[in-house]
Amino acid sequence: MRRALIAVGVALLVVALVPPVARWGEDRSFAVHMAQHLLLGDLAPLVLAIALVPRLPRAVAAAALPLWVVNLAVWHIPVVMEAALHHGAVHLAQHVALFAAGFLLWAAILWSPLGIGTRIVLVAGMMVTGIALSSVLIWWPRVLYSTYLHAHELGGMSPLTDQRTGGGLMLVEGMLVGLGAAAWLILGVLREDATQRQPTPAAPRALRQKKGQTRRV
Repeated sequence: MRRALIAVGVALLVVALVPPVARWGEDRSFAVHMAQHLLLGDLAPLVLAIALVPRLPRAVAAAALPLWVVNLAVWHIPVVMEAALHHGAVHLAQHVALFAAGFLLWAAILWSPLGIGTRIVLVAGMMVTGIALSSVLIWWPRVLYSTYLHAHELGGMSPLTDQRTGGGLMLVEGMLVGLGAAAWLILGVLREDATQRQPTPAAPRALRQKKGQTRRV
């Protein structure tokens, strides 16, 4: 199972980094670029974190969400995004940073020494951040990134519709994955609670007999 998950994670990375996704995302469609980033920064890190079971120090786990939020926000600033689209080294740094921040956050959510309540807060913070950023992309009245304003249309979408589609992809994917993670954590709490409420097994017969002999003495 572990090897299968690693293979799936690597396959998601490959799909994100090779044509047609990589080529279309760089100069034709913001929505495809968003799909690429969701593969690189969320789905592949999630699958690999499940497979590899990384153990983070408590301080690192606690810093995972702020680092992820800042990283995501910075890369979506128009001037930073444009730099990534037109400079190979910056684009590589963007991809590495998105993957690393995503892997760190999922490791903190799934396997960290933080309490269940804190880990649910991490999921909630991730979802709120995704909703905020995707809402900007969906409702902003003009195209934010000039590369896509002048790009060849993909699928007959206008540049603004393309941008809003990308925001919609971020919103839907983030909600589905976040709710799934929250449900997994809550089920873990319920299972742990049910285990703690189980009656303690009866003492072995020999121990009971010994206690009886002690009382007779």
